[in-house]
Amino acid sequence: MKWMKNQPRASECDASRRRAYRVDGRMRVATRATMTLATSARVVARARPPRSPARGGTRTAAGVPDASADDDGDDGDGDDGRREGARDVERAIRDGGGTTPEYLARASTPSERFQESSWGDAALAESCLRAMRVQWTHGFSSTPAGFPTCTHGFGEILAGMQPAAADVALGECFDASSASVLDPFMGGGTTLVAGQCRGWRTVGVDVSPLACFVSANRNWRADEESVRAMVETAARAVARAGERAEEEAGEGDAGVPRSWLPIRRAVREVTVDGPPRIAEALWFCMSVALQRTQKSQNKRRPKGRGKKNRGVGGLDAASANAEAFSKVVDEYATCLRQFKEVCNRNDPPAPLATIHNVDIRKFALAEDERVDCVLTSPPYPAVYDYLSFARKVRAGSGAVVSSSNVDGPTSSYVNTVVPGDRNWPKEWLEGEIGSRRALRSDPHAFKNIWQREQNDWLRVVADSLVPGGRAAVMVGDGANINTRTSLAAAARLFNLRDIAGCTMKLTATMSDGALYNQARTEHLIIFEKPRE
Repeated sequence: MKWMKNQPRASECDASRRRAYRVDGRMRVATRATMTLATSARVVARARPPRSPARGGTRTAAGVPDASADDDGDDGDGDDGRREGARDVERAIRDGGGTTPEYLARASTPSERFQESSWGDAALAESCLRAMRVQWTHGFSSTPAGFPTCTHGFGEILAGMQPAAADVALGECFDASSASVLDPFMGGGTTLVAGQCRGWRTVGVDVSPLACFVSANRNWRADEESVRAMVETAARAVARAGERAEEEAGEGDAGVPRSWLPIRRAVREVTVDGPPRIAEALWFCMSVALQRTQKSQNKRRPKGRGKKNRGVGGLDAASANAEAFSKVVDEYATCLRQFKEVCNRNDPPAPLATIHNVDIRKFALAEDERVDCVLTSPPYPAVYDYLSFARKVRAGSGAVVSSSNVDGPTSSYVNTVVPGDRNWPKEWLEGEIGSRRALRSDPHAFKNIWQREQNDWLRVVADSLVPGGRAAVMVGDGANINTRTSLAAAARLFNLRDIAGCTMKLTATMSDGALYNQARTEHLIIFEKPRE
């Protein structure tokens, strides 16, 4: 669920190991629930309690912010345990010795915290409710116990769909014979990862260079040789950074904290003549490590410490940052191995994901490439400026490669030189739908502009579906716009029938009567293209 989409600083969410939840009007703190595997192979997977309210949290339920525990700057030991536990649950269920994970069991029961309504085909409406309950209960982007983590949530992206909710939607909201899916607003690539895990052909589209960078690396089906090469190259970089830290720790680099310079230069040196795919993966890990460390430092910074002191650090900081990078690489390697393992359970494994860095309104699939399904969560009206967030992340990570040797959907991100002024390349500045910036620019015209944008991208969806195909759209209200009504009007223009769906609202309120964490109403709508 996309919460507080009018507050783009999702990275400021409280991503600690503790979770807070509302009980009788008070906030009580609970530690992350644990999961045990009994000797009888019976698995009880306890869902983690929701997180506390935070500035800029997105896609949460009753206070669950969007930042994954993977992105919180902690030491990662808890996440490793969660991943291993998730694999145990998955293995036990696969072997017939386990019970249904609690996140799925709970999805069948309405929550007292949420106000639900549904319409259309009864079975489909119930499937929509199940997916949305998972979304609202567990938030974005950490995975609930019992669900294979794979690469979900690895790398920061603004808002997104809960991975387990996407899986429920793929499994229940479409025809049983479905085997291909398009996400026209793929973000971090959750739909693509979930689809490949089911053996489906997947196609992702996004205008954001950052989204394509994150999605491409989350959807990398690396073989074992490539994973080992990545880990070994990272080890060489860490060793080289230690040798050079003393002479370089005090220098600066394009807005990157000084203490990160030794490891960044070492990575650049060991990858410059190597395979571009390995280099890109390591720069992806570098970005993740830098984001986590900065968030952790921000939380620990004493009151009164100003911005002028940020990013200053000596040899100890440089060594710690090199170690943080190494741990992220190891974690990423584990994620890649699990992702490939899950994909290989299908016979045959799914085709590799196809990713396009383009405005969806300018995209077209060939007739023989049309898909059975569309699963997406488009921008909410006037809530985020996605490209502004992408530019901020890109500028904060400094130079990524020393030469333009990366092609494909990530090239706009990887090969872009961070400008010294505000003049970013054209592809970084155009194509955003429903931006908050557009509302500020012309509030009176925004609603009409928004409706035209919905018409444009739904036309592409209709053209991309095979006859009888379905589109599941998760979207929330914003800017005084009822998005269900807006989308239904646009869909009718292209003969897409609204056959089922649900709406979720939060029932809990603060002591002053305001909505808890300023949650917004959210819908999951199923459209169907008639058979010819």
